[in-house]
Amino acid sequence: MRYAQTPAQSAELLRLVLPRIAQHGGHYVPTSYGLWYEHLAGVNPALSQALESHLAQTNVLDQPLIEQLCAEHIEHRDTRSNEQLQAGLGELIRKLTTLAATSGEGAGEYAQTLAACEQELSSVHDAESLQRVIRSLVTSTTTARAATETLRANFEASQAELHTLRDQLGTLKGEALTDPLTDLHNRRGFEQAVTELYGDRKDALVGAAILMADIDHFKRVNDTCGHLFGDQVIRACAQVLSGAVKGRDVVARFGGEEFLILLPDTPGHGALALAEQIRTAFSKVRIRRTGSKESIDQITISIGVAVPAPAESLEQAIERADQALYQAKSDGRNCVRVAAFEGAPALPSSQRASGKR
Repeated sequence: MRYAQTPAQSAELLRLVLPRIAQHGGHYVPTSYGLWYEHLAGVNPALSQALESHLAQTNVLDQPLIEQLCAEHIEHRDTRSNEQLQAGLGELIRKLTTLAATSGEGAGEYAQTLAACEQELSSVHDAESLQRVIRSLVTSTTTARAATETLRANFEASQAELHTLRDQLGTLKGEALTDPLTDLHNRRGFEQAVTELYGDRKDALVGAAILMADIDHFKRVNDTCGHLFGDQVIRACAQVLSGAVKGRDVVARFGGEEFLILLPDTPGHGALALAEQIRTAFSKVRIRRTGSKESIDQITISIGVAVPAPAESLEQAIERADQALYQAKSDGRNCVRVAAFEGAPALPSSQRASGKR
């Protein structure tokens, strides 16, 4: 879900959230922040009702209960939205089927298409499949509309409903694949982008490179400067990474302060050069605290580079990039290390990773 609050409103909500966690229990973790944020912002009535009902009985929220409330009222929200859209689409198909059945000759082919769509809808489980059904309906509805005068007025209204549903599905799909803090791909979005890029080719990653980047001492930044400033640091890193990639490159926030970049058609020395460029650019970034002229410098990143071996899977290549990142952290941070494999072209020895974690 994307929140409509301004940065100032979010900061005020955070100021109110922290005392609630301290007062009612739970840990200072994302699920606790999310629960109290949505309750205090008034954006999740079902969550607020469940929370207030529990607080009326006891003033304590333990962490298992917080996790349960988040799972029931936050994590499943998009799933419920998809189900509601699916139900609405099913009802629309039934209306169109009735119209086709009462329109005489010329609507038989359209009625068959509707029957096929209704059958396919019963096995739909995700936004992609719903969009496929909608595309089929839009095409067949346009054809049938041109073929018969009887259905014209009804089809216009139905097409508007179809386009509205398609737009809603597009919004849901975008939110499911995008990290809301940085607008980069999230992990799921990264995997889908790679699938769209390569399909199921066995040699998909040949000639590509993987970069794994992590902000150095990020916990210390959060503890010293606060989580709002930490969010600014993450956004700044995302901007540097986005500015460095181009073309078919895929960049994602992989979790927390960790980022992942896929560089198609990029040799090892090219990936290493880009990694050094990113590291240098980020080390020069100066980030100003919200509401203050004070800027914080000396925030750096470490980067691990992996050139996929022949027949290596994406997961294996990412794991080796992560091992190289771990080596960069062990070697003092603010540096780039490369994960080697047997038969790989030689790279500068000062930047090789041992491959052991």
